[in-house]
Amino acid sequence: MWSNPVISIALYMILYAVGKVIAKKTKGIIVEGLFLSVIYIAGFLTGAFPTDTLTNTGVPAMMSAFGTMLLVTNLGTMIELSRLLKEWKTVVICLCGLLVMGILFSTLGAVVFNRYYALSALPPVAGGIVAAGLVADSAEAAGMTHYGAFASLVCSLQTFAAVPVASYLLRRHCDKLVADRSYLAASGEHAGGGLPDLRIIRSFPKLWNDGSMMAARVLLVTLMGVYLSKATGGRFPAAVAVLFLGVLFTELGLLERQSLAKAGWINILIMGMVMSLPNSFRNLTLDSFGAMLVPVVFFLVLGVAGLVLGGVIMGRILKIDWKLAASSSLAAMYGYPLTEIIPRAVVGSYDLPADEEEQLLEQVMPPLIIAGFTTVTIASVALAGFVAPIIFQ
Repeated sequence: MWSNPVISIALYMILYAVGKVIAKKTKGIIVEGLFLSVIYIAGFLTGAFPTDTLTNTGVPAMMSAFGTMLLVTNLGTMIELSRLLKEWKTVVICLCGLLVMGILFSTLGAVVFNRYYALSALPPVAGGIVAAGLVADSAEAAGMTHYGAFASLVCSLQTFAAVPVASYLLRRHCDKLVADRSYLAASGEHAGGGLPDLRIIRSFPKLWNDGSMMAARVLLVTLMGVYLSKATGGRFPAAVAVLFLGVLFTELGLLERQSLAKAGWINILIMGMVMSLPNSFRNLTLDSFGAMLVPVVFFLVLGVAGLVLGGVIMGRILKIDWKLAASSSLAAMYGYPLTEIIPRAVVGSYDLPADEEEQLLEQVMPPLIIAGFTTVTIASVALAGFVAPIIFQ
């Protein structure tokens, strides 16, 4: 039965719809990505779902081929250059969170378990799958594959620890914004930013600006970013390149603000991106899950505590709402697409008029998006590149 991709995608879409309802009812604290991950990890571990039940739909392959990069480019259309330059505080907050977490792991974590567990957990908790892969490669080279599997399991499960906390904190932050309606005034402040108008293309003729043409321009910019990354030998990661070009070409007027939303593509791509979360659990087994559960839980809790503590400390120093600062710092543990899914779910729970919902989203999403790229795309890989070679010496 599960070999039929239509049945597989139908089940997924039903569960996805249920997850959307749960996200609405829980006011964004339990988002659809977390709900689906719980259902599918249970299905994979018990054998109820074959490991290829999601891959046989073809959606993960589509997202891997172009969907993810397309969404990242679209993120660039949501961030005004003036706002991007102003988000330096978010970068500092995230780096402080990573620093506090690193101190806790290398001291308390190493004492409770050992330095191998502590240092193996640090890179994936600081970022994600690329960092976990670097640790796993070092562990295999040292003949200590147990710790490589441990790092991969930490990477797979870290969203379970971070998402409820980040969603709750972001919800409390949004409650305040909605109560005093300050997001309306703040939206106006960010619109200008004091920078000159950089647009070289003021507007496209209506005939050349329908949904397909908007999407085509986003695809073109995505292609440019991918080739820019290849031209630098990967030293300029593709995700960073397409995000940068998305911001640049939106400022120049080639891309529309919120291009994929206006083109009508965003919902199907977000659905596909959410599918990548439960699909990452398909290779877990009961034995590997049970043997490492205690240290995994310990380091995930310690990671949340360190990131929140660092975010709160620096948020207070920089006079940023500590709840937004902590939620942004936690982006190291959930990354993209949850840096987009969480604020959309939280903001969507308020039943605001469409234009006000968009303004509120513009206030809370950019810090999380920038936090995710600061930690997952840049800082975690740099950290893993430094830490992984010395873990097993």
